[in-house]
Amino acid sequence: MKKSVGKVLSVIMALCLFITIFPLSVSATDVEMTSVDSVAMIEFSPETELDASLGGTMNNFYSDGTVIDTSKYFYNQLTSNQKSLYDQIWAAGPVQTIDIDLTGISITGTGTSSGSKTNAANNAQQDVIMAVSALNEDNPLFCWSSGFSFSYSGSRKYSGGSYTYTITALTITMNINTDHFADFNDVQTKLQAVKEKYPTIPVYGISRHEKLKSIHDYLAANITYDSTISEPNIYDVYGALINGVCVCEGYSEAFKLLCDREGIPCITVVGTGNGGAHKWNMVQMDDGEWYTMDATWDDQTNYIYYSYFLIGSDTIAPFFSSTDADSAVHVATGKVFSSANIAFTYPTLSSDTYGVGILRYGATDVHFDTDRGVVMVGKDVSSYVIFITNNSTSGFSRTRNGSGTTTSTLTVSDGTTTKDYLVAMRGDVDASNSVNDTDYTVMSQVCATTYAIENGTAKFYAGDMDQDGAIDGFDAIALDLYSEGSLLYHYS
Repeated sequence: MKKSVGKVLSVIMALCLFITIFPLSVSATDVEMTSVDSVAMIEFSPETELDASLGGTMNNFYSDGTVIDTSKYFYNQLTSNQKSLYDQIWAAGPVQTIDIDLTGISITGTGTSSGSKTNAANNAQQDVIMAVSALNEDNPLFCWSSGFSFSYSGSRKYSGGSYTYTITALTITMNINTDHFADFNDVQTKLQAVKEKYPTIPVYGISRHEKLKSIHDYLAANITYDSTISEPNIYDVYGALINGVCVCEGYSEAFKLLCDREGIPCITVVGTGNGGAHKWNMVQMDDGEWYTMDATWDDQTNYIYYSYFLIGSDTIAPFFSSTDADSAVHVATGKVFSSANIAFTYPTLSSDTYGVGILRYGATDVHFDTDRGVVMVGKDVSSYVIFITNNSTSGFSRTRNGSGTTTSTLTVSDGTTTKDYLVAMRGDVDASNSVNDTDYTVMSQVCATTYAIENGTAKFYAGDMDQDGAIDGFDAIALDLYSEGSLLYHYS
């Protein structure tokens, strides 16, 4: 007996500190030189320390350090049977036929003589559906699969007026998505290309917000949405990262792949967008809250938008809607296969956008830290008033004190929520509204504890280049590179 199930989510919706400063002594064994877009960058691990006389400390980020492991987010929603199936299918790799070891797995059905066998087969199908669904969502490199079939055998016993059929042998056959993969050799070749590509993609920044913006902007800048729904591999990471052409599945799975690489809690979400089949992401920020991320819809022909960048359930996306809260626009169903009797669950979204305001398109080096109430702007940013309302343009207001530099503040209000932000120009440790050698001199004095900057001030945040909660030798190194244009914090 053989049953076949096909994947139905065929989406058609139109989806670091870097160091070297040679006046300071750093052991060559502690650093690794890399180059991105011809810009020299030296990376260091969080355990790297500078000489104590330079004020060196371990790199402890402002985050409380809590990171949700989302590599098996959906796996953790499975039953013990389903987890065992997931593990065996994943361990087998991209192969077509898998004989399942049923040790510790019990799949049975009760009913009449024939009904018990049918019920056992249905239970097996549901278990395999959930295992494969979780694999699809947890592992973007499982993109070659397009459903499965299975065969089984078992034994039947009669007791207490009904029959119980127990499956004793189970073989799963994974279906290749033959619209986009010719055969298993093609699967292997394309997966290898992705494995070689994604570790080389530059993700700039120190904070989680900066890194997410870098990933968001990279994908939007390097992917074209296939509105014809005809190009190869448009539903997977190969189409997104190698061909540069895909639909929402490709965007969301590439987004997760890069977030996983950076240690950022991220999951893919299946459901509907404006009523049509759609896939997007949810991301957990340092405040512990979860936010919607939809790089597909932010990737528009003329601009990269931020209308769906770290938004909340109550957010009304500017440029796209004037009335609908996002909870009515992005509707998660949790069903990868339409024939599944149960669906995955997702975290509860924050009601508000991360940071209250939303970035305007073209804001390449402006970053939120909503926990500390800081807006970090780059040294070349001429204006930081790049926020628009959370809920409606007519109800939005903003005020600022100063010209948008290190000594100024920004107040954003959407009519119901008001938040004040300190504005810190990165590297402007003397609050002169520019980044130059004078800032490096001040930074050196701070490291030598001959110059004090109060923690929590705009000048402190401007000087804390690596955002580890202290101004130290690492920051002096970063400032020297940053002031001369050799250190990048963002993708542009």
